[in-house]
Amino acid sequence: MNQQSSVSHTSTLIGRWYFAITVLLLITAAFFRLWDLGTAPPGMSAEELLNAQLSDHIREGNVSVIYDQPQPAREGLYYALLAASTSFTGRGLILWRLPSVWLAMFSLAVTAALTRRLFGARISLMALGLMAIAFWPVWMGRTVMHVTLMPLMTTLVLYALVRGYQSQQHTIMVFWFTLGGIALGMAQYVHVSAWTLIVIPVLFVLYRLLVNRHEMRRHWFNIFYVIILVLVVIVPLLIYLSRHPGAREPVPVAEQSQLLADIPGRVLAALTGVVLRGDMFPNHNLPGRPALGPLTGMLMIIGIGVSAVRWRKSAYGLALIWLASGLLPTALLPRSPDFEYMVVILPVLFVFPAIGLQSIYQQVKERLNEYRQPQFELVIAAIVALVISVNAIWTYRDYFIIWPELGDVRLNHQADLGLLAHYLDTNQDPTPISICSTAVDKVNDPFALSNKELLSYFMHRHNLPIRYFDCDQSLILASGGEPQRLIFPRGHYYDHLPGPLLAWMRYASNEHVPGIRPDVIMRLDIDRELADVVGAFMTTAPVAWAPETGESRMAPLPTPFGYNVTFLGYTVRDLSVQPGDYVELTTYWRLDGPSPPELTMFAHMLGDPVVVLAQNDNLGVNVAQLQVRDVFIQYSLIQTPTGTAPGLYPLSVGLYLPSSGARLQVFENGEARGDRLFLERVAVEPQ
Repeated sequence: MNQQSSVSHTSTLIGRWYFAITVLLLITAAFFRLWDLGTAPPGMSAEELLNAQLSDHIREGNVSVIYDQPQPAREGLYYALLAASTSFTGRGLILWRLPSVWLAMFSLAVTAALTRRLFGARISLMALGLMAIAFWPVWMGRTVMHVTLMPLMTTLVLYALVRGYQSQQHTIMVFWFTLGGIALGMAQYVHVSAWTLIVIPVLFVLYRLLVNRHEMRRHWFNIFYVIILVLVVIVPLLIYLSRHPGAREPVPVAEQSQLLADIPGRVLAALTGVVLRGDMFPNHNLPGRPALGPLTGMLMIIGIGVSAVRWRKSAYGLALIWLASGLLPTALLPRSPDFEYMVVILPVLFVFPAIGLQSIYQQVKERLNEYRQPQFELVIAAIVALVISVNAIWTYRDYFIIWPELGDVRLNHQADLGLLAHYLDTNQDPTPISICSTAVDKVNDPFALSNKELLSYFMHRHNLPIRYFDCDQSLILASGGEPQRLIFPRGHYYDHLPGPLLAWMRYASNEHVPGIRPDVIMRLDIDRELADVVGAFMTTAPVAWAPETGESRMAPLPTPFGYNVTFLGYTVRDLSVQPGDYVELTTYWRLDGPSPPELTMFAHMLGDPVVVLAQNDNLGVNVAQLQVRDVFIQYSLIQTPTGTAPGLYPLSVGLYLPSSGARLQVFENGEARGDRLFLERVAVEPQ
């Protein structure tokens, strides 16, 4: 009688404190998912950046069931949620990751509710505690990946179906089965592994028919009802897959000649990887780090064994089916274990250690007298607290200290740009900023991003007046050369800047910023030197009006163009070339007022005032980002055509609007003088 009273008292005590402990564990989970959210790791991986771009596609109206441009193809539901979230919160490294934090916290809450309903409060609390602090779920709750939504969808589907299965009232039963069917259908738009969520209830029905056929009679209508709901919800997906067969295969089955022979080894590798070898991909995991520690892994094995012994009980049978079904995608994946494709087992994986410890607790407690049982319960509680605490310390060390410093992780997460974005977000220096951003090949890689685009994904201060320039062909000297910062995100500015532009960097000095490599942030103060060079152009860089103006005199420097752009002067590296050689022309311009949103410079080599022998139309700066008094320098290469006859060939320059092709007028004292300027003549010498 006293023993039963003690057990009842303990259960009541746990029930009384369950909510408080759950809240404490969720707060702990929130800490692990929010701590250093913008700096651990400092940047976004290539996969995360691709996901952010897909969400931008949705915001632009490009909505699709599956996006098959990247390989493997990616389901679209997560991107819709991400697009909706960033539409309200704005963009930035933290804001891209924040939806994953919310999804992870909801997933933990639903997992706690599901496991308590299936196994009771003790198992629920321990499973929640492990999920709150383990490396794998922490990573899953901080990354901008569509797989992040899967743990929530998994637990939501199973929670709804379990509630429907356990309900006695018809109305409540129908409600939960309806929710479960819709959630099961929606899950198919989340991740390729979601098909295993269909396998789980199918196997559970077969399992219950084997165990208790009579019990399942009252659920046949609801089972067919759920099937119909799922089919209705996934009709768009089925249509898409009928038109794009194989779109959801991460690695096409047809390319795996030894698939059947490899399946047992892959599944075993995936399961043992949970407790031994771990995921070897540095984007998912600290390579080789198992999802569970040694002690927790042993408890998991005990828990699986206990569940196998109790397989006739619905809760334990469901847990085993859940684990086996969730491992099925790894059977089709050569690279195993891969934590991304094992995501369906993520919640249940942490239930088995709790089942194992609960079984040990029950076995030992039955052998103790009633006077030792309270002390033993305290010992078990201390063991649980110790296991969770040790795992928390282990995860903190691995995730926040070791993992972000791995070379592969830093490289793939664009860590240099992430640290630079953090510097730009937090630095209060008012001096102007100009950043090198070279062009990328969007034709061959539509998801390639320039430095400017990358920083726009990482940064939070989007109102910061940053000038961007293509340092392969241009340079910006802000505010007429006054103190400023030139930033070369990849460093090694001397590998990009052409000679005439690189010459200005002899006045620059490196700014030392913790975590940022040398030669990235450069300080420059050359207003006096720039003024001397521009002043010298009046005598060293002759400029003439175009012949069509009827003016036979030289044009004065500086020379104003339309839209408040002023031509300051130029240099030509070599005025004597041979056919096939390049003429290296460097032009200097200044912005004196509001500018058009787009502008391009043309540089021509002329056979006569009308015939263009060779040209280079380009401008490595966006004039709309410039401020008044900014000077921009353009380096142009004009290739002399092969076969050009010896002689003197003039150069001409001007500006035009690329959208319309309209050239900007040149002015003198407010009067238009044509739409181009003539520069020195280049002598083409015989070969």
